[in-house]
Formats: sequence, structure tokens, C-alpha cells
Amino acid sequence: MSNHHSVVDRVRAALEVEPYVNLHKYPIRIHAEGDVVTLSGTVEDISAKRRAVLAAAAVAGVREVIDGLRVEPGTPMGQDEILMHVRDALYAEPAFCDYRIVAINHKDEREVARDPEPCRGEILVTVEEDGRVILGGFVGGLVDRRLAEVLAWWVAGSTDVKNDLRVEPPEEDNDGEILEAVQLTLEKDHAVDHNDVTVSCRDAVVSLSGGIPSGTQKRLAEHDAWYVNGVRDVVNQLVPVDPT
Repeated sequence: MSNHHSVVDRVRAALEVEPYVNLHKYPIRIHAEGDVVTLSGTVEDISAKRRAVLAAAAVAGVREVIDGLRVEPGTPMGQDEILMHVRDALYAEPAFCDYRIVAINHKDEREVARDPEPCRGEILVTVEEDGRVILGGFVGGLVDRRLAEVLAWWVAGSTDVKNDLRVEPPEEDNDGEILEAVQLTLEKDHAVDHNDVTVSCRDAVVSLSGGIPSGTQKRLAEHDAWYVNGVRDVVNQLVPVDPT
């Protein structure tokens, strides 16, 4: 057996035993070039996407994993419909009230949704045909950069988010920045009762503990943590009152 096939087989075996990944319902294509593995296809949710990459990266002989996975959209939408929802979410977010917000449609036509003076930053939004949102421009801090990405993920038609936002002036990232962004995300998610949730972060690994009303909210809280850019892993120890 060639090394190419052995790497692919080992990655497939790792994905088969990953509890969050369902290869039978959501097949993942695995391609290897030497020690670089590319994953592509559609997965159930953000947890499956992130954990598939983690599982592949942990396989012996894999140096890098290129994440080409897309998340199944909660509501199928056209690319310009996704664009308008992301634009509206950014426009409605108080943290971006002094940001210039520009939506660029599939014809490369630009709509300036907000152009304040003075302007603290600029967010450019485009959407690819497969539902992938791309954020460009610059923001005033790491929390704003992460918040913009979370809002894009929360649009039901989004399948992926590529965050190309620059932070100006640059800030040094650390666990405290990630922790702040996760806590903010949970606070803003009206579908999650975060009052009894404790969040910690060490080496970019986020831990969730405490009580939560339901099993559904437990999963949503984990998704929220995974939506935050820079999170390396999520340990979900939340205890639901209602397991469903």
C-alpha cells in the first residue's frame, strides 16, 4: 500500500470513531499530498467540522490539515440572500455602530450599508456560491474581529466563514481574548441561557461547565464556542436539566 493510501486510510479510520462525525450520513472526501491532508464535503454542524479537522490532525504522519468542509445550512439560501442577512446582522450590532459596512454581491456590486464619520473600521462582506462568507477590511480589536465572524456564522444559510479582517493597530492574542469573545458570544445568543454557565480557557482550549436548561442548549453553547476564531478545542461539561 502506498503512503498516500495509508494516510488517507488512517484519517478515514480516525473520522469513523469520532463521535461528532457521521461519515455515513455526511461523507467526507479525504485527499493527501504527502503529509498534507485536505478534507472536503458537507458536515452536520460546526462541532463536526472542527472535530473532524482535529481528528485528522492527530493522525500519525499528518503535518497539516486543510479544512475545505462546509456546514449544512440551517436554511438553504442564495448567496445574495446570505449576504443581506450578514449585512443586516453587522448593521444591527451596537459594537459596529461606528464601522463602515459594505456588502458586495455576486456581480461585484457594492452597497454601503453604513458610512459613519469618523469611522473606526470597515467590514467588507462577500459570499461565495456555495454559501461561504468572506469578511474583509479592518477592525479595532480582536473581540470585534471574532464577533463579526460569529454573526456571520449565525446566519442560517452560511456554510463556512473565512475571516480576513485585520486588527488595526495589531493586538497580541491570548487566552483572555478568546475567553472574552466566547463569553460575549454566549451572552448574545438568545437561544442559550448562559446564567449558570462557567467558561474558562487555557492554551486556546475552552471549557464549559455548570448547568444549562436542556441538551439542545448544551449543544448550542458548544457550537457558540466553536464559532469563535482561534479556539483549538472545546471541552463541554455542561449538565442539562432536561437531557433532550
